[in-house]
Amino acid sequence: MDGNLEGAKPRWWCAAVCIFASLGLGSALAARDAAPPSVQIVAKAVRTLPGRLEATVTLPEFVAIAAGESALRPVYEMQVDLGPAPRAAALYVPGLLNRARVQVNGHTVVDALREPDRSGPRGADRLLFATVPDEWLQPGINRIEIALEARRRTSLSKVWIGPESQLRPLYDRKLWWQVHAPVVSAAIIFALSGTVLLLWLRRREETLYGFFGVGGVVWSLHSVWGVLSDPLLPYPHFAIWWNLGFGFFVAPIVVFCIRLAHWRLPYFERSLWVALALGPAVVYAANAANVLDSTLMLWRLGWVGVVAIGAMAVGYFAWQRRGLHAVLLVVAAATAFAFGLSDWLTSAGQGDNNPVLLTYFSGLAFFPLVASMLIDGFVHAARDLERLNADLERRVAAKSVELRAALESMRIAKETAEGADRAKSSFLAAASHDLRQPMNALGLYMAALRAERDTAARDDLIERMEASMLALDSLFDALLDISRIDAGAIEPQPRAFALEPMLRRLCDEFASQAADHALRLALRIDARSRELNALSDPLLVERIVRNLLGNAVKYTRSGGVLLACRLRSADTPQPFWRIEVWDSGPGIPEAEFERVFEEFYQLGNRERNRAAGLGLGLSIVRRLARLLGHPLALHSRTGRGSRFRIDLPATEAPAIELAADPDAGESVGSIARLGVAVIDDDPAVRDSMTELLTRWGCDVVAGSTGEEVLAQAGEYPARRLHAALVDFQLSDGRNGIDAIRTLRGACGEGLPALLLSGASSAARLAEVRASGHAWLSKPVRAARLHGWLAQAAGRNDA
Repeated sequence: MDGNLEGAKPRWWCAAVCIFASLGLGSALAARDAAPPSVQIVAKAVRTLPGRLEATVTLPEFVAIAAGESALRPVYEMQVDLGPAPRAAALYVPGLLNRARVQVNGHTVVDALREPDRSGPRGADRLLFATVPDEWLQPGINRIEIALEARRRTSLSKVWIGPESQLRPLYDRKLWWQVHAPVVSAAIIFALSGTVLLLWLRRREETLYGFFGVGGVVWSLHSVWGVLSDPLLPYPHFAIWWNLGFGFFVAPIVVFCIRLAHWRLPYFERSLWVALALGPAVVYAANAANVLDSTLMLWRLGWVGVVAIGAMAVGYFAWQRRGLHAVLLVVAAATAFAFGLSDWLTSAGQGDNNPVLLTYFSGLAFFPLVASMLIDGFVHAARDLERLNADLERRVAAKSVELRAALESMRIAKETAEGADRAKSSFLAAASHDLRQPMNALGLYMAALRAERDTAARDDLIERMEASMLALDSLFDALLDISRIDAGAIEPQPRAFALEPMLRRLCDEFASQAADHALRLALRIDARSRELNALSDPLLVERIVRNLLGNAVKYTRSGGVLLACRLRSADTPQPFWRIEVWDSGPGIPEAEFERVFEEFYQLGNRERNRAAGLGLGLSIVRRLARLLGHPLALHSRTGRGSRFRIDLPATEAPAIELAADPDAGESVGSIARLGVAVIDDDPAVRDSMTELLTRWGCDVVAGSTGEEVLAQAGEYPARRLHAALVDFQLSDGRNGIDAIRTLRGACGEGLPALLLSGASSAARLAEVRASGHAWLSKPVRAARLHGWLAQAAGRNDA
């Protein structure tokens, strides 16, 4: 049940709180009515009591019977000036607790003393409103006389006299808040609590429902009993049982609050039931000892304290849940305690002799709020059970479907795994073939070179060897690009840049190749490219367009190639640039659209002819487009050509020019007499590197570790070593990062260092990139290595 309650949300708590606030405010206003302009409030009277001295008293006044007296019969006389011509006057007494006779100028307005067997007024009868005929009034001073009769004590409130039109609303308001509103409040609480009680009868294990329902029903019945005109019981039984009734609804409600908060107070709960059981005997004994009034006041005060404990339990519950409904519960519980204490203080202080009791209204927030939560919790539990049954039925009905789906998933997974295995085998076979071809050519060229003595023929063999090396280098670069992208080693650096210069540069780059194939290479650029720039990484975008343009020129046999750039802004919130590469080549079947982006897949090149390329360009294009987040699309028809397009965001921001990539250009400056440390655990690589650097005029110190290089450099290594070329993977679990740290420890932190890595795995590339050092992938082009050394030499000169 607790879970249901915590999950339930009051659906109409706003209405409950509004009703509660309006009733509380109205009751406060009813207790503090101000006199209208023409109404006079008589607060002083001359009281005559048989056997006692005549006295001027302040109303309201309470008079208790003295020892030896059998009854109280005080007479109050007051005078009021109604002006020269009083008319349509009325008399309003908001607190008349005893049988009385009221006279104005000797004329009887009300006379209940003629009925000696009638009990004292209750409910609405405690309010007196009577019109006074005009002929009974006289100009100037008018005399009002009120005679009371009671067995124990009497009380008379202030007397209001004035125009009937102004006194009638005061009477009606007091009557509503004191009699009618408690009945309405009790009806609401009874309906809600009775509903919860019926739910408890359906589910006896939910004890919280039972405590709440019993407490609410007793509360509502007690509230109605308090405003009935007939007390149903004679004195003193009515006073005893009406006051005892507070305990009979407070006890179950407080137990509900304690158990709601999951407090374990068995002794406290037991003491409440014991108090209820012993209460009647104790109170009747107090009546016999003539201390009934004080005992009843203490009884009610004790239950006000019990309400405080219940409010604390609700506060703890709210603190654990920290929700809006929990806050409302705290406010409602605290208000119930405050109203109960206020009513007790009003009764003990003998101020207003007929006040509006706020206890009647304190439940208007608490009971609807909690009842709504309990009912919602019950409904949620029933719905959960229905959903569970329906779900079980669906599971049984769908068992065969699930089994078939599982078998189908297994079949698809098996086919996917087999496809991945075939793709892997195809990738390895293609890579092995493409690597073996130039390596085989190199071996044959080297064998021919050993037997060749003619200089011209040797030069031709060397040129062919360089071509094979270039093919190997291109393949390794493509494979490395794929590995770097997959490893996350490439981070886009978007910025605003101009498209036109880049596109013209690419067209110039492929112009000669297109002319060799007798193709027309055209460029069309939207004139607005001078006003709006593109927003992306210009180096990666250039790589994408270069690959697309290279493929188009390579595979087009006749016709031409078009590189177009247009600004698109219709039906889009943000304009964008669309770069398209058109060709009049053989086209691509629609069934092959996805496969052409796979590694080493080429249409019409099953023999792996290297002249037709490697089959990695479009794979790199798709990876880079995904990395940049730019849409990439392919449209093609067999025999009609193909069109590749990519969309880039447009921006009005000015173009930002970046410095050229130092690793991409040729060398500038001299590296003669540059001291270079070479660290590599492979003797062949170390010797070839030493030979090349020596031919370039460098002073080379080579070794397999940083310590070995420093030992060869001599006592002052900083004078001899100006740059370091370090392999990333060294023997004995070492790496180039540690070697660079060793060299810089001896030569200074400013020593330029370049990592050379032959790693192709994503993890290794990520590790190299995370080191923060400059790095190049093996095999390293001599021109790129020379360029980096020239920059290092320039930094040393500076």
